[in-house]
Amino acid sequence: MGQQYVDFFAHYHDTLLHDPSGILYSFAKGLGGDMFGTWSYYLMSPLNLIILLFPVEKLPSVIAIITILKYGLSGLSFGYFIIKEKAMTNWPVIGFATTYALMGWMVANQLNTLWIDAAILLPIIFLGLLRILKGGSIKLYIISLTAMLIINYYMGWMIAIFLTAYMLIFGFAKAFPKSNQTSRRRILQWLKGSIISGGLSAWILIPTFISLLSSKTQYSKNEFRIRFEYNPLQILGKFVNGAFDFKQLPNGTANVFVASLVVILFCYYFFGSQAKRNFKIANLALTTFFILSMCFQPLDLFWHGMQLPVWYPYRFSFIFSFWMIYTAFNALMDIIKNGIHWKGYAVSMVVVMLAMTYLGVFMKQFEYLNQSNYLWGWVYLILSAGIITFLGLYHENLILALAIFFLMTGEMSLNFINSFNNISYLNNSDYTNFASIVRKTVGNIKETDRSFYRMGTTFSRTKNDALTGNFNGGSIFSSTLESDTSNFMGDIGQPNGDAYVFYSNGTLFTDSLLSMKYFLNQRPIQTTNPGKVKLTQFLNALTTKPDLGNYQLTSQNKLISTYKNPYALPIGFVTPSKGLKNSRVPNNPIAYQNKLARQLSPNIGNLFQIANYSDIKYHNVYPIMKLNNSVIRKKKMMAQSYFTIKVPIKKHTSYYMTLGPDISDKQLTILVDGQNLVQFRPSKKMVVANIANATDHDRTVNVEFMTTADNVWLQDVNIYQFNQAKFSKMTHSLKKQPFSIKKWNNHTLNGTINVKANNQSLTTTIPYSKGWHVTVDNHTVTPRQWAKMFLYIPISKGHHQVKFTYWPVGLFPGILITGMTCIWIGTDYYLKKRKKYD
Repeated sequence: MGQQYVDFFAHYHDTLLHDPSGILYSFAKGLGGDMFGTWSYYLMSPLNLIILLFPVEKLPSVIAIITILKYGLSGLSFGYFIIKEKAMTNWPVIGFATTYALMGWMVANQLNTLWIDAAILLPIIFLGLLRILKGGSIKLYIISLTAMLIINYYMGWMIAIFLTAYMLIFGFAKAFPKSNQTSRRRILQWLKGSIISGGLSAWILIPTFISLLSSKTQYSKNEFRIRFEYNPLQILGKFVNGAFDFKQLPNGTANVFVASLVVILFCYYFFGSQAKRNFKIANLALTTFFILSMCFQPLDLFWHGMQLPVWYPYRFSFIFSFWMIYTAFNALMDIIKNGIHWKGYAVSMVVVMLAMTYLGVFMKQFEYLNQSNYLWGWVYLILSAGIITFLGLYHENLILALAIFFLMTGEMSLNFINSFNNISYLNNSDYTNFASIVRKTVGNIKETDRSFYRMGTTFSRTKNDALTGNFNGGSIFSSTLESDTSNFMGDIGQPNGDAYVFYSNGTLFTDSLLSMKYFLNQRPIQTTNPGKVKLTQFLNALTTKPDLGNYQLTSQNKLISTYKNPYALPIGFVTPSKGLKNSRVPNNPIAYQNKLARQLSPNIGNLFQIANYSDIKYHNVYPIMKLNNSVIRKKKMMAQSYFTIKVPIKKHTSYYMTLGPDISDKQLTILVDGQNLVQFRPSKKMVVANIANATDHDRTVNVEFMTTADNVWLQDVNIYQFNQAKFSKMTHSLKKQPFSIKKWNNHTLNGTINVKANNQSLTTTIPYSKGWHVTVDNHTVTPRQWAKMFLYIPISKGHHQVKFTYWPVGLFPGILITGMTCIWIGTDYYLKKRKKYD
């Protein structure tokens, strides 16, 4: 929530209120990327509309309101399901509804608000399915399942697996409430309803699926192994009150906590209830499928769309909790209607107590359990057993009904509190202060410069700051990040990884190439007033950037200085076509930047060259032959260890250092003239760090390498100097034939260009995608890709009107399928209506 979702919600606010084109595409996503998949996964909940009623700075409070509403709606939907399915409106309904709303999955995932809509809709979808099986209307099933697929296709996939498993298992066991012939008819009705729901949601599902093919599926782990991920008995630990902590978020067992009453009644359903044998067999088979899914890797992989989850494992476990609560309520109804089967009840209690005893004996294996919570588990277990016993004696009784409600609500509330106390949270002000100051600064820039450009920052709250700040940036953290963007950023020396890129290590060349026209730099706060020191806490340094000395200081406030980059290229410019066809990528970001420069300006030569250094001095480390790939070895293990070098800095020259991906900032600290070289770590590839620049005179800097480990590998450490004279000449030449944008939004750029020679191309830094459509003088042109990242178009000599328009790939076929489905529904309704009157 703090690192990703809140920034997406800021984008949601700005898009719907100011620029709806952001639903399709956004230049705030990395260097630019498809947003349709992002919206379909993160932002389609109807409750998000509440965000529009408040300013972005109030988002944390708005999210709290939405979260509380989702808890309430989850309980309400389950209560509605029970009332309609079982025709019961007594206090136990509220107790079971509260259990569902506060189940362990909800507590563990309350910050993943985008998933909680699934818990709201699941009871309604299942109610619709049961209506079909009983010969009722298909409407509720279609409406609720369609809503789920549109709101969050990921959780919709999991619910679809559950529905399919239910139909197959219960159908095979002949456990449907009608005859075999009716069952076949109902199965066809279910298939029809499922197909219609898929068709109605095709407008969002098809483009989203295509988007995933170029993003998440390219880098997510999907290792298929026939193995158990853990001992299935470990699941039992999650049925104890408060059985949850922060360590369970990245790789724990499934969060399936429900009230003790539910656990006992769930067992009783199999051992004591008067349900038909085929129903029990079907229920047991489905339960076994759930349990295996939560520990057997192939099934776990299948539930998650063949992509192993990163953090928050077993995201489908809310369905198992739903199944347990529903089954337990059936058992409760059986006791009320038919009385209790004491022998079966005794067996159920023995099974539950043996499980609790097992947890007590092997408690050390469950690090999230403690004695206090374990004892509370016994307390609620005994109280629950007592109520069920009295219920077996007295059946329907107002006092017992109230006791069920208070007991279940009390136990779930205690688990809620105990679990939350094990999670840490961010301060509200960390976001609100940051959003306020950055949006104000960006707004001031936009008032004076309404052209197209990108912005960089030397500070950061998250990788999605551009979405909160409402500017075109170069960083993003999203499951729908295009793999080409991640690869390109890594190739030019920017930190990158699975689902994220961070434009934190720009050189003069990449700043220019990527249209980084403005940079925001945090100002140091020097004050004797302790109260004002807090001003800097939300502007955390991201990178050291001496190159700002080459840019123009345009404005500043108490916290931020704004610099303008005079070398920034427009997003489109004319280059010779020949050089763009070479797509081989060197395994060194400096070499690659040299190559990109030659592609744009074939006669430029190399902008970067190896720099000299001298006067190496060692302190408690053995001498090394060179920097690159040497190993720093300590002489005395406990003593301070470092060595220094002197780097001569020529005037009008910038200097950079490459650092290998395996260098840890915990083992190696680099100081430049005594100041810490701040860089974001880690990264999948080699990164480039800006260490110095000089404007109008020569000087020397001292670079110190300080190690805390016994041995540190200086992986890919080299120092380079940058020829600013060549660079200035190149940018001046490229700016002579710009793509002059007259009108633009996030999915359309419309402008003109004047080409002065033949065999040229309009070269852009718009990330290449098949979704981009280009017209030149109203004639369609097929865009091509250069640098395995950006698009360009060959263009003839002369003055041209050029328009770039983005439409998500698959959107129009999806809309067509949805339209045809609507026609099918309308035709079917008309024919049935006509048949009825005939």
